[in-house]
Amino acid sequence: ITSKVESNVTVHVVDSEKKLNDLVKALNKASIISFDTETTSTEEMQADIVGISLAITEGEGYYIPIGHNAGNNLPLQQVIDALTPPMTNPKIGKVAHNAKYDYIMLAKAGLTVSPLTFDTMLAEFIIDPSSRNLGLKNLAFVKLGEEMTHIEELIGKGKKQISMAEVAIESVAPYAVADAETTL
Repeated sequence: ITSKVESNVTVHVVDSEKKLNDLVKALNKASIISFDTETTSTEEMQADIVGISLAITEGEGYYIPIGHNAGNNLPLQQVIDALTPPMTNPKIGKVAHNAKYDYIMLAKAGLTVSPLTFDTMLAEFIIDPSSRNLGLKNLAFVKLGEEMTHIEELIGKGKKQISMAEVAIESVAPYAVADAETTL
């Protein structure tokens, strides 16, 4: 299923304690943090976190693998503990696309993100309530002229669909980072 995700975005896979500490230092200095979660389901109350992506500057982003079936994952609690100071710092704005979903996923894990300062999906809805471009992929194409990888290219569809947890970290990372970086 997986096609190589072409990306002009620098992807940092955060899969060690040192890389996590370095990320937190960068987040603490940021003026804005874009965040996104990769999960096992579109139903937030049943979903588990597979990974978290973050972006603070254009052209690069970070992916923290947590729930992949293979590869080097970091423990969820360690990640939540590390991310809590920057992700709750009142001086750093947090942005997301369809923030409600990712907010709930992180809150279930013990991190209540604040302040939420912008949601690109809500912004598009306010501009045009009948918009057919509420999804990030369509919105990025219409507003930025950027072609993004669709999730089906990673997990398939129909009976053959697999969970994001089954997809290799190196395939998910550029996809996930693109979501956070494009939103930024």
